[in-house]
Amino acid sequence: MAGTDSPVVGLIANPVASKDIRRLVGLARVVDVEEKANLIARLLAGMTAGPPVRVLALADAAGLVRRALRLARNTTPPVEFLAVEAEAKESDTRRAAEQLAASGATAVVTVGGDGTIRSAVEGWPQARLVPVAAGTNNAVAIADEPTAVGLAVALAANGLVPDDAYRRLTTLAVDTGADSVSTAVVDVVGVRTHWTGARALWEPNDLVEAVIANVRPTAVGVASIAAGLGPLGAGHVRYVRFGPGATVRALLGPGLVADVSVADYRDIPEGTRLHLDAATRVVALDGERRLVRAPAHVEARPGPLLLSVPRALESGRGRPGRKHVESTPAGPLVEE
Repeated sequence: MAGTDSPVVGLIANPVASKDIRRLVGLARVVDVEEKANLIARLLAGMTAGPPVRVLALADAAGLVRRALRLARNTTPPVEFLAVEAEAKESDTRRAAEQLAASGATAVVTVGGDGTIRSAVEGWPQARLVPVAAGTNNAVAIADEPTAVGLAVALAANGLVPDDAYRRLTTLAVDTGADSVSTAVVDVVGVRTHWTGARALWEPNDLVEAVIANVRPTAVGVASIAAGLGPLGAGHVRYVRFGPGATVRALLGPGLVADVSVADYRDIPEGTRLHLDAATRVVALDGERRLVRAPAHVEARPGPLLLSVPRALESGRGRPGRKHVESTPAGPLVEE
């Protein structure tokens, strides 16, 4: 049973993730309130299967965590709530992450999409991060079974997984000359339109250029274009200029496949400062039009540590229920 000296795990659930226009222009799913609450309940149940932890959660505007507690009943660790008054805004996640960092939490679990991760990283740039997928593209968020994620989190929070169970994410800092610097965890994309509109990106002809920090073969969105150009080395980002040239077949969204023309690309190490092209009118962060064009610079920086759930479970020392089993030679196969 968790005591007051048990490690603290942060939990931030975003009730508005997975509800943008890509449900209309593609086949993106809608993760409704009940499904998110069920997901969180499984996550909490998984935590109880590991060594003791305490959970410090955002009391989100839709009451997702409270619903999850009712669903899970007695199969949850102790849960307390942050002193953050949720307003159903993106800033809820950022403020919650700031408080978790100040509270000495060992890690933060987010339930949402790439935008939720972005806001959490803005609040806690060097967090140990476990992002559970409940968004649209989920280029960074993980889609492992939440029960398994919960167990991995409990093991990691208690120091029972090795350092190589984590990998460092590269983030992108966008400076427009305003008072604050915006953050992206997947990509920064320049588009030629003059308005933010429905925010989401799905039309290749709008694209001017992109800086992509996190590339994997299964990526969806502009990161899928970068993935089609080959693997990206650790500590590097990929700059892509769109226009006549090579054609890349990309997954621009769930159920949305398009051929995209790439004029040029190059891989750049962290710390390099890039100036966005004058043709860029709006800057999109992680697949969403966010910033109306201003003289903008993008810099790749070391970001949070991302937990690998399979690696944590594979190597978790002291995992409950694990016993030593003697190896015995298999007998001959007997056919009847």
